Amino acid sequence: MSALFDPPTSLFQGTESDIYTITPSNYATLQHLYKQFPLPDDIFFPWLHGVDGLSNQQNLFFRVRHSLVPNYRGLLLVHCDDEQCARLIDSVLPHHVLDQQGLFLNPADGSINLRNFQYQVARFAMVSDIVCYGKGAREVAKVLVEAQRKSFESRIKQLEDVARVAGKRAVLYANRIEYKTIVIEDEFSVFEHMHPDLVWLDSNGITVTHQDFWQLENQEMKSMSKATEITHGVWMGNTDDVPVSFLQQDLVENPNQFAICIEAHDLADMPLPSTLTLARERLNDTQVELIHIDVYATAVPQQSEEFDRFFQRLLGLLRFMQDQVELGRRILIHCSDGYTETSLLGLCWVMFLQKVSLPEAYLYLQQQRSFFVYTLDLPALRKIEIGLRTQDVVLEREPKRMKQAAQDESSDECWDEMEQQVVVSSKQGSIYKQLDLAPSNEELRLFPWFYSDRFEGSFPSKILEFLYLGNLNHATNPEMLKALKVSHVISVGEHAGLNQGDFELLYLDNLYDDGIDSIKTRLDQVLDFIESARLQGSICLIHCRVGVSRSAAITICYVMKYLKYSLVRAYLFVRAHRLNVIIQPNLKFMYEMLQIEQKQNGKVAITWPVLCQEIYNLNLSYRDTTTFCE
Repeated sequence: MSALFDPPTSLFQGTESDIYTITPSNYATLQHLYKQFPLPDDIFFPWLHGVDGLSNQQNLFFRVRHSLVPNYRGLLLVHCDDEQCARLIDSVLPHHVLDQQGLFLNPADGSINLRNFQYQVARFAMVSDIVCYGKGAREVAKVLVEAQRKSFESRIKQLEDVARVAGKRAVLYANRIEYKTIVIEDEFSVFEHMHPDLVWLDSNGITVTHQDFWQLENQEMKSMSKATEITHGVWMGNTDDVPVSFLQQDLVENPNQFAICIEAHDLADMPLPSTLTLARERLNDTQVELIHIDVYATAVPQQSEEFDRFFQRLLGLLRFMQDQVELGRRILIHCSDGYTETSLLGLCWVMFLQKVSLPEAYLYLQQQRSFFVYTLDLPALRKIEIGLRTQDVVLEREPKRMKQAAQDESSDECWDEMEQQVVVSSKQGSIYKQLDLAPSNEELRLFPWFYSDRFEGSFPSKILEFLYLGNLNHATNPEMLKALKVSHVISVGEHAGLNQGDFELLYLDNLYDDGIDSIKTRLDQVLDFIESARLQGSICLIHCRVGVSRSAAITICYVMKYLKYSLVRAYLFVRAHRLNVIIQPNLKFMYEMLQIEQKQNGKVAITWPVLCQEIYNLNLSYRDTTTFCE
């Protein structure tokens, strides 16, 4: 039986209405004590999954006969005012706790859901003392007193029913706590002056402490995908790297001295020769103004005539880029996230400039920065690769006479004519018709990993320089692992069938994403395995089936330990570096990671209900495209 958090009674002032009061300073003390109090083991689950013991389906899945309310005393802070200002950290809103009838939200529908993040606030409210603050605190507190009373009555009735069936021993250590409702009556300005570390949004709505996970994730993604030089003079990055100033030589707004910014997005088309002609003229005329160009992102047209047109324009753009780099100008290829829409042009540029194959371009670009290619774009990239390699494409150099004409502000028609001098030595005339996508025997020999059915278009996610996070397909492509110089592999609950002579292997058997199994049992062994690989200068891959829950949770734990990050920062760090695969460890894994943070740092940085609410809010934007279970 776990010890109960016992708030010092000296911190409260009692009233006749069953509502206590507390000062801001005493609340700060109470919250500090609560965050240090050890989170209990093995009493919250499966109850936090929404299991009340009333659904036979749930009881069978989680292997329980009864699911009593945990004997626990938590602390929950409710903001009773405009949610956009004067708000404390670790606070939730009344509608997260109460339904329209003034009762605790309890959407128990008998289903099995291992990621009930949206209901954790209400679930936790049932086992917590609740502190209200803000202009509406007293009114909300009155409703909460009644909700707590009815929750207590329901809990006692459940205990009586269970005792009748299973005997008194079954409810010996059951929850019979009567929880407190507490109000902070002081003005919010007291917190702003005396306890600014507890302020999330000040009285004017300005963020003091960053708690919004969407903002924090966005910051992490921008940092992870910031502009880096992939070849001399050509950079890839995110749209935040685009200089605000239109001047090339503005060292403050344009520290990398970009002259040309190429944005890849879904609504763009490949630039026309006339567009590139105009860009040349503007660059030659002003020497200071930034040039912006839009290009295709994904879903290259597959029809013969459309692909030919796309390929011709792509060649013109690549030659334009090469010419500008040779003139000493710097180019930024960018998109919103910095790694998805830019990947197609980035790979094409590497193939074009370095005269390498697509697999070689993959490996080269991976050394420079993370990128992501959708499976549906692989055929188009393969066609481009073959087009670049097999066609004798010559973009004729302009004669001296035409160069001089350009300097003398010659007409656009002359430049358009020159730009379109792309000569394709082909009897058929169509590039598309010449493309045989089947790899040759030599290609199969050199790059078996790329042509494997297991290759989905992207590498596993590079979380740290020595640590990849991936899925079962990544792990069962040993030639790809060797190409990435991976020597250590951790298989979490899924056997990859790798040769022990080729890799150092660690297999975690019988660890399922079922909301029952624990990641803590063998965590130390796994973290030591990763650390051993790092100290040897080796690279490690950790995977489960999908790479979003079990292996992601263990990766987060390693990042917490290695980088000394809080759970929130480690979670968002791994989430950002997983690129377009949204990680989501199940509820129990997240709870165990919060316990690990508390053990590592002596306290939790965020309370359980607020952690879950923020995760739920963050996931709302991915609702239509995300599947979390493994």
